[in-house]
Amino acid sequence: MSARRFSVENYTGFINPITDLDTEAIMFWRACCSAWALFLVAAIIGAQEFRATLTGRVTDPQNLTIAEATVQVRNASTDEVSSTTSDSHGNFSIPFLRPGTYTITVFHAGFRQFTQQGVTLEVAQAAFLPIQLQLGAENQSVLVTAEAPLLETATADRGGVVDTQRVSELPLNARNPFMLGAMMSGVTFRGSAIWQRPFDNGAIAEWSINGSRQRQNEFLLDGAPNNGQAGGNNVAYVPIVDAVQEFKMQSNTYDAQYGHTAGGIMNVVLKSGGNKFHGSAWEFMRRTWLDANTFQNNSQGAPRAVHYLDQYGGQVEGPVLFPKLYNGHDKTFFLFSIENYREGTPSPLLLSVPAPEFLNGDFSKLVDANGKPITIYNPFTTNFDASGNPIRSPFPNNQIPASMINPIAQKILSYFPKPNTTTPNSAYGQNNLSIPGYFAKDKFYNYIARVDEILGQAHRIFGRYAQNSRTEDRNDNGIFSGPGQGGQQPFQRLNWAATVDWVGTFSPNFIGNVRLSFNRFIEQGFAAGDVGFDLTTLGFPASTISQLPGGKFFGRYEFDGYSYLGRYPDVNITNNYGINPNLTKIWKSHSVHTGLDFRRIYYILNGTGNIWRFKAYRNYTQQTWNQGDPLSGNSIASFLLGVPSEGGSDYPLFPFFRQWYYAPFLQDDWKVSSRLTLNLGLRWDFILAPDEKYGRLDYRFDPNAQADPASFPELANYKGGLTFAGVSGNPAKAANTNYGNIQPRIGVAYQLSRHLVMRGGWGRYFANPSNDWQKTTGFSTKTPLVSSNDGGRTPIPNLLSNPYPNGILTPTGSSRDAATFVGRDFSWFNPNFKTPSVDQFSLGFQIELSRSSTLETSYVGSRGHDIQDERAYNIPSLDLRRQCNLLEGGNHTYCDAKLPNPFYQQPAFLGTSFYTSPTLSRFQLSRPFPQFNGDLKEQGLNGGATWYNSLQVDYNVRWGKSLNLLADYTFSKLVERWGYNDPYRSIAQEGPYYNDRPHMLKVTSVYELPFGRGRGIGGNVHGFLDQLIGGWETTAFLTAQSGEPADLPWNVRILRDPKLSIPDWHAPKVQGWRPCVLQMDPNTGAVSPEPYSINYGCGTDPSTYNFLILPPYAPRETPFRSGQIRMYHTLTMDASLDKTFPFGERARLQLRLEAFNVLNHYAFPLERFNTNPFDPNFGSLFPGRISTVNSGMPRQLQLGAKFLW
Repeated sequence: MSARRFSVENYTGFINPITDLDTEAIMFWRACCSAWALFLVAAIIGAQEFRATLTGRVTDPQNLTIAEATVQVRNASTDEVSSTTSDSHGNFSIPFLRPGTYTITVFHAGFRQFTQQGVTLEVAQAAFLPIQLQLGAENQSVLVTAEAPLLETATADRGGVVDTQRVSELPLNARNPFMLGAMMSGVTFRGSAIWQRPFDNGAIAEWSINGSRQRQNEFLLDGAPNNGQAGGNNVAYVPIVDAVQEFKMQSNTYDAQYGHTAGGIMNVVLKSGGNKFHGSAWEFMRRTWLDANTFQNNSQGAPRAVHYLDQYGGQVEGPVLFPKLYNGHDKTFFLFSIENYREGTPSPLLLSVPAPEFLNGDFSKLVDANGKPITIYNPFTTNFDASGNPIRSPFPNNQIPASMINPIAQKILSYFPKPNTTTPNSAYGQNNLSIPGYFAKDKFYNYIARVDEILGQAHRIFGRYAQNSRTEDRNDNGIFSGPGQGGQQPFQRLNWAATVDWVGTFSPNFIGNVRLSFNRFIEQGFAAGDVGFDLTTLGFPASTISQLPGGKFFGRYEFDGYSYLGRYPDVNITNNYGINPNLTKIWKSHSVHTGLDFRRIYYILNGTGNIWRFKAYRNYTQQTWNQGDPLSGNSIASFLLGVPSEGGSDYPLFPFFRQWYYAPFLQDDWKVSSRLTLNLGLRWDFILAPDEKYGRLDYRFDPNAQADPASFPELANYKGGLTFAGVSGNPAKAANTNYGNIQPRIGVAYQLSRHLVMRGGWGRYFANPSNDWQKTTGFSTKTPLVSSNDGGRTPIPNLLSNPYPNGILTPTGSSRDAATFVGRDFSWFNPNFKTPSVDQFSLGFQIELSRSSTLETSYVGSRGHDIQDERAYNIPSLDLRRQCNLLEGGNHTYCDAKLPNPFYQQPAFLGTSFYTSPTLSRFQLSRPFPQFNGDLKEQGLNGGATWYNSLQVDYNVRWGKSLNLLADYTFSKLVERWGYNDPYRSIAQEGPYYNDRPHMLKVTSVYELPFGRGRGIGGNVHGFLDQLIGGWETTAFLTAQSGEPADLPWNVRILRDPKLSIPDWHAPKVQGWRPCVLQMDPNTGAVSPEPYSINYGCGTDPSTYNFLILPPYAPRETPFRSGQIRMYHTLTMDASLDKTFPFGERARLQLRLEAFNVLNHYAFPLERFNTNPFDPNFGSLFPGRISTVNSGMPRQLQLGAKFLW
């Protein structure tokens, strides 16, 4: 099955979301047209802006203000002119100016004409330009060629702008402009180091800005929303670098027109054509011989894997001309850009697959990493102790008799590839399949088309359409074709983005703007080899297989400690429609904006789930049924007996979620005096909870609900159950609407002197909620695999031969009311959920050190409120827990005790373990709602919080076109409260957020070397010598930052500080903390060292040990993470050396040598130490086994050529 054939339109079992979306789109655009008409009549609505605003004050030589002075602003590229007049206080303001270079002209009777050239306006900039007119005749002029002031005196907003030069010249890995955000202070990128390409839409959304949680940021493209709800707030469309005019990271925004974020805003503005034709063509390439070997291959002595990359394209822009038909000079301009990407990425695989003899039941060679035998026990032993616990006997010679091997399991395991290597410090059968030369393949195309039209002096309009498509072929389980295939084979991402924008000048001081936007983001992936497989050929009963929904697939099989087999397809789609009208009124010293940010979001899931899934753990072949033991049990052995530990058959729903978002705002930028500017704003977010187009949505869990006693008499004595949206008087949406999302904003910019400005502000922001509130329990269902009828003590023999004897369950929707999902575990979303908010604040001083440099030092902080949290809902009382927890004087046997099951063989529980098991544990039957299996989880609670404090220092140098330097340092602390250590006592977890990095240093530079004609060295050379030594440029981007806090184990007590002074990060095995662990007898409380701890050298004296493994039912005592023990720090540097050859006056050829990770620093910031205290590798990691996803690539060189004219 090819990637092109697989689509949401023709896949059997899926709804047709494209047709369905198009119907909804027609309805939406009708509403948009009505809203636009209302705007033109009533003019009371607004938008998020990407263009600059130029403000200023006109004075005479005595600094007295001049009224009625004419101010004209001319775009150097298009010759477009915008004009206004100064008011009675000499103030003027011209909004909606595209980023670029401008000439400012001011004239008034009795004064010389003032002209300032080369004024650069940046994306979303509020620039203030003081203008002093000289006495004289109007036909006399004063020409100023100096650049505009560097100080930001008109706004308190913080952030950073990457101008055209740095956008086009900096070495960007895979040429993704959003990665320019990594240059800014207070900004942390936590995505994979290898997935930063323009089609890695999810990975490149992993930003934390000034302490925000990840994926809580707003992405804008030409001011239009560019988020994809699919995948959890992904970036939807990523533009071509050469088409980008400027990029701005808005880390603190006190302007009320911006919202829909609890972090920052990444604002990308595309180029437009001008009066002159310009074009470019480029090719960037990488090859194996340009790369260093991967760290993983070096650890195994393997050669470099084949790697290739070609990224090529072209761009043309200029006036629209049709000879003898139309001349678009000064009014109609176009831009068209296209790029293709082809890459084979080294993705060496080191996997664990069953040893060949395992498939025949022979585990006689099975030993752990220290050479100690791992014993396989017979789970069908019939002897029991006095407490009812099975006494399991080992298999003789560690071999399972052939008569006990399940033929279905044996056949499934035969699809694993055979091992081909051994790895030191590994258990037998672990890390035994090495494919060092494997590389994944990606194909991607991207194009942008844009047209700008100037309709006289009063109206401007532009339209932009962009599209891209990515197809990936990536394997992660070593099976490259046929059944069992895994990974993305293939995986596709498709994007469409369109915008139409109109600006109308009703008068010089009254301007309107309307923007219509649309983007569609689709993800779809599957494994071609698994499609069309007949499960009955494995031996599964045809009567069961015929009940499965959807098409034929191989299934999914997982094994603890080993690789996996098979995957199912999934598709998700987001459509994002927006209309953003706004008005700007300039009145005296006030610039007032008002408007509405209006969006309609459609989100469709067309994933099949896991229709046929099994997973095996070691529990059924370990010595003790309820106590982990590293020297007994094996998941392959358990599966081979035909007794997987868990599994299920999903019967999926293909939901169509719809969500509305409205946000009116009012912003007043008030120039109180020549020194003081106030930014005053108010925004009101209406984030309506989603509904489902066909009414298939949960509402909440009602503790007083009761099932119909006539239909379900077995539940007559039990209260509590799920309720549904739109049923029994419930709202049709997933949650109630919160009307309190009011966001005041205030910013202050005060110019203390000519070279010093103080800037500070405070603002409230509301997050874009996650997808958690889209619950459809009951409308989809899962038939859980019941592997034991006595709570896991003994498995059901040969379960694989008939895994679902009572058949496959089908969804019941809301028809069962409170009886829905009895016997099972599920979660729901709090209908009284409040949108999480963040208060951001800053106070700093910006000083102009010279005409080309500034230094800004700021305190920047944030406080997160009502952060989305979750909690176990169906837990027994604290008194019961005390009777079961050894540390509180109890014993686990009290809770483990088996009691008669009141739900046994009751029809409402068909398809669950409650139906088949004659007994249940006392712990289960003591739950508040014992008819439901497990804790039940209530999501959408608002118990979380975050605290962020930082010192941020920014040094910026713009020395003409020769040197562009930005250096940032951030010293910070980020703490979160999320989750519970002990939900029985409501003890919340509080500690460092996983993205906490106390120190971050970033340095970015673009430097034209001072050689050649007209330069400092060799300024008088000519001809060949000038071509040889001139036109050289170097760039660099250096990042150094602290490591993240280490994850801590949950089931231990820390007896004393386990921290090692300095881990040896270059060792084959990195030990993060002392693995000196005591184990506790769950019955007597006697403690003894774990055997591997003695081997490590911890000794036998318990008083010197660091950890104690907690007994069953003990609450967690450790925080989630430790700020004292941290992962490896990050030090990376990208650099380039460029040479430009001029051809005539307009054409030039640029040759580039770019190096990524030029220091070849091995970093693994996303990796974590082993947190399993039963594992001999507890507290350690193996750098040689870390995948490139977590470690990134070694040094890679890239050759590039770009021809510009």
